[in-house]
Order: sequence, then structure tokens, then C-alpha cells
Amino acid sequence: MKRIMPFIASLGGVVTDLMTTRIGLSLGLCETHAQYHPILALTIFWGAITMLTLMLKPKKSGLNLPTLAISLYSYLGAINNTLLILGVF
Repeated sequence: MKRIMPFIASLGGVVTDLMTTRIGLSLGLCETHAQYHPILALTIFWGAITMLTLMLKPKKSGLNLPTLAISLYSYLGAINNTLLILGVF
């Protein structure tokens, strides 16, 4: 279970980003990245996590902090969208 935790965390970030993007679009905001697609974002995050896992070879505990940190970056899009929806930016 610990080995798939970064993948699950990044999936949550991409889904949260997609939901806040849809909310923003319904409020009249526009997507500035015309090529954005959640499947592409998920592929990039999972590819980076896989490469880090293979390069760093986690110990028996299975939890690798650098890969978990990379997976949490997927939440930055949702944070940005939320701040835009709230009118902070």
C-alpha cells in the first residue's frame, strides 16, 4: 500500500484540479493553458513518480519521501484555481 500512495495522492491532486477548473469555467473564467488535459497531467506525474521510484529504490518500508513530495505538487493547480475563484488573484 505504501508504494502506491504517491500515485493515489497525485490522482487526487489532478482530480481536484479538474474539479476546480470546471467550477472556474462555469463562473466565466477561462483556461489559460489551451493544451491542458487531466490525462496528460496524470501521465506526467505518474511518469515522474515511476522514474524516481526506480532511481531511488525505496527501502523495505516502501515509502519514499521524494516521490511523495512530487505527487503533492499535483495539488498546486487546484490551489491556484481556488485562489482565482475566490478573487485573490
